[in-house]
Amino acid sequence: MNLSRIDLNLLLVFSSIYNEKTITKAAEKLNLSQSAVSNALNRLRYTLDDDLFFRSSDMMKPTKRAEELSYPIQNALDLIEQSLSEENFSPLTSERVFKFCLPDIAAGRILPQLAEVFQKEAPKVGVVAVATSKSDLERLKDQELDFIIASDEALRNNFKTPVGQRFDEYFNSFLIYKDRPQCVGRKGNPFFDDKGIISLDNYIEASHVHVSYDGTIDSPVNDYLNKSNKKRRIAMSVNYVSVAKEIIRASDYLITVSGHLASFFNKADNFIIAPLPFETEEYSVRLIWNKRSENDASHAWMMSILYKIQEKNFGKLGDESNHFYTDPNNKYKAV
Repeated sequence: MNLSRIDLNLLLVFSSIYNEKTITKAAEKLNLSQSAVSNALNRLRYTLDDDLFFRSSDMMKPTKRAEELSYPIQNALDLIEQSLSEENFSPLTSERVFKFCLPDIAAGRILPQLAEVFQKEAPKVGVVAVATSKSDLERLKDQELDFIIASDEALRNNFKTPVGQRFDEYFNSFLIYKDRPQCVGRKGNPFFDDKGIISLDNYIEASHVHVSYDGTIDSPVNDYLNKSNKKRRIAMSVNYVSVAKEIIRASDYLITVSGHLASFFNKADNFIIAPLPFETEEYSVRLIWNKRSENDASHAWMMSILYKIQEKNFGKLGDESNHFYTDPNNKYKAV
């Protein structure tokens, strides 16, 4: 299609309706009347020969064609806005607030290191950390979040769109570390043998603690057990790792957590850490972001900081997607 046929202002209207979900909110964002927005939408419908949005309850829902267009249109608008902006990002003066979604243990390791950087280089930059939930990728897609730290495989499996877009069409990531689940109990827990090993029978017989931030008890461990027609009893589901740790310290309950988290539990050598008594697969924990954000200089600056933290804590893992740098002129870019 010849671009000369399209009023590019119509793409701003498209983006606003897609993001705001209603004509009224889109009009407020664009500082236009509702009738002006409706007329613009009708012009775009005629040009593209598609309804683009239809009214459902009190929302404007995108058609399949609109879903297909949403990412390239919004990415193009972001790039144009960034290119025309006269403001250079400066950590020393920026008041940018980054929103992270990450487990509390990851927050405990990363945020103190970010605080050290901010204190020296970016005194007005801030961070908001929120708990994980099943809607994380949708919030990242809508740019309500800046970063997620989570199991990449789990998020990929959960991510579905109305028109079947893939995870990689919206998101990019780099590997932080690889891990495998471990079984943890207090020292003296009778379900472990003298060598600190636990059998499958004892694992099934024991009561378990589960950490869930949204109250669900879904877990890959349950899937592994189901393959052998086995089932464990989850006696308590809690939303804080620190609480789970105190429960297993005070009882014969067990908890199954990542090897990384198990090591954190056992800093004072009060617990037994054992391999699970059944086959499990190694999984990747990754930092994930919206590709649209890569046009933002402040985002690239934060990426450079996070990459340095990853290298400091876990070393280079040979991940080809670790490709961020800062240039010597205080302009931050992603390559």
